[in-house]
Amino acid sequence: MPVCRTRRFLPLALLPVFCLLTVAVALRPATAGGKPFGPAAVWSLPESAWRACLESTPPAADCLSRLMGETKASPEALAVNRRLDGDAFMSAFHAMGRVDLATMTFPLRANTNQVLFLVNGSPELVSTELPEAGVTIEADPAYAGLKQAFPEMALWTTNADFLRMEHLPDGGQGFVFAYPLLNGCHACPLAGHALIALDFGPDGVYRGPRLLRLEPVRPEKNGDN
Repeated sequence: MPVCRTRRFLPLALLPVFCLLTVAVALRPATAGGKPFGPAAVWSLPESAWRACLESTPPAADCLSRLMGETKASPEALAVNRRLDGDAFMSAFHAMGRVDLATMTFPLRANTNQVLFLVNGSPELVSTELPEAGVTIEADPAYAGLKQAFPEMALWTTNADFLRMEHLPDGGQGFVFAYPLLNGCHACPLAGHALIALDFGPDGVYRGPRLLRLEPVRPEKNGDN
């Protein structure tokens, strides 16, 4: 516990406030390089304890926060959980430069339990789950042929797979993801992928998504497993 030191000229009425501020600063979670998200925030879900909690009386939504407290998760891990409204935790972290890549796990979701986030930029949390109107694919040269073969084809703005990070000409970062093109539903045939870059400036400010191209699904060769 930090010691509260006072100066002779500090009014006695302000002493309690000064002491509380000193303690709050001392207990603030620290991360490498001053970044709000880092490897110290990674946490693993204890599967057996998770199943037991889901089967018990408390609401399922309370189980994650409760288990993180019981397993003495780091202050950084708890902070991430709070930032995600108590619904998720950081299960992986990859340092990438000014902006980094993290995997957030949402254990109560029926689908897409793991979501990739770009962190430590501005804003500090950018989900790869894009808004439906965020990217237009109709102008791509491959769109017409794909649409003819898959009449119900649509861009699925979740389930992004990370491919690579590109260094942009101005010093920014472009994170390239493959988004599925599905023929009408989550379990429908895969038509291909949309390669989309989520761009950040050299200052870490998010610029938004940028469509690179559409890639049709590769037909399986005879004899392939």
